[in-house]
Amino acid sequence: MTTGYDSTGPHPQPSPSSPLLTLAMIVKDGGQFLAPLLEAATEWVDEIVIGDTGSRDGSREVAGRAGAAVLDVPWRNDFAAARNEVLEHCTGRWILVLDADEQLAPRDWRGIRAWVENRHRVAGPAAASLVTRNYLPGRHRRRGWRPLPEPDPHALPGQPRPAPGFTPSAKVRIFPRHPAIRFRGCIHETVEDGVRRSGLAVVDLEHPVHHFGYLQDDPAKAEFYRGIARTKTEQEPQNPQAWSELADCAIACGDLGEAVAAIDRALIIEPVDPDRRLTAGWLLLQQGKLDQADAQLASVAGGGGADDLQLAEACHLRAQVALRQDRGETAGRLLAVALHLFPDNGHYQNTLGVWHLAHGRGDKARMALERAAGLLPGCADPWLNLGKMYEAAGMPQAAEEHFLRARREDPRIPVPGCA
Repeated sequence: MTTGYDSTGPHPQPSPSSPLLTLAMIVKDGGQFLAPLLEAATEWVDEIVIGDTGSRDGSREVAGRAGAAVLDVPWRNDFAAARNEVLEHCTGRWILVLDADEQLAPRDWRGIRAWVENRHRVAGPAAASLVTRNYLPGRHRRRGWRPLPEPDPHALPGQPRPAPGFTPSAKVRIFPRHPAIRFRGCIHETVEDGVRRSGLAVVDLEHPVHHFGYLQDDPAKAEFYRGIARTKTEQEPQNPQAWSELADCAIACGDLGEAVAAIDRALIIEPVDPDRRLTAGWLLLQQGKLDQADAQLASVAGGGGADDLQLAEACHLRAQVALRQDRGETAGRLLAVALHLFPDNGHYQNTLGVWHLAHGRGDKARMALERAAGLLPGCADPWLNLGKMYEAAGMPQAAEEHFLRARREDPRIPVPGCA
């Protein structure tokens, strides 16, 4: 099969006869999101190539009806290998990579197509990074969680809000088809190394990918991913990102012990990474190891390289540690720094309300918690804390109303007086 490139020069040029844009995917039991994804894609891409790794739910038939080329790709516990086999069969001059549990809004499909056409005709080769919104159900359990914006300019039309919020992640999703650009990593696979070696610039595009895969608890899937992540650390024991990925998989499995051990290993290899230190501090806080958590979080500011968001998050988490240790004055100072940097962060306002409550300042607590509730639609924490405030003030009816509101936001959380 031809590559569609004249291989001379640092950036081979595609053949004019090649399709412009290929959607490249691997799928196994794509489920409810596959058909709408492919239906939307057909208007904006010129070719769809899907590697099926063993579907039994009719995904192959869904893909065929959408006009996709469907390949049988043997599964070898290696996501990069599966994706690279798909790339070998793509003929488009540009590649877009999505998964079966993802979607793009029509305005973002349009924007991506326009960007590819402009780069191809005018600006030349480049890769593009897209932010993925990893939607989480109910009460957030991951670092970096943020609420959906109101209004959301990237919302999927005609669909309800998928979740109260999400954790963002970014990676290269669009790149010129080139034999040097291939995926690496048996899990959390990326093309960044190949893009860098090819000398291509990476452009950050404001076209978020909606990812729904975390909305349903799937313990078997979480364990499956953890097993592959463990394999990756065995294959790449000096890769700090591999250990960080294992930590994420262990968190998804509820194993905070393995998560702490994995993130510690990542920090031994690469000690100055502020985001991993934040994760280590958050994990230790979850385990109740308050002194160790505070030490890790304090190092985020002391180690250098942290941006304002990371500094604010470190101060916020340290304030939570200080509150648990009855160090109210320290908690207040740390919260003041976080809120100075990001005054409209609902989580910081929620902790501010808890801090005021601990010092008997009911009116200030109420104002902060009500503001937090407005900033965190779909999050139960501010309502739960308001209920506790009214309960402590001897106002049982108001307390019950706020506890019930917390339960409506997240039926799974334990609420006083609610069976």
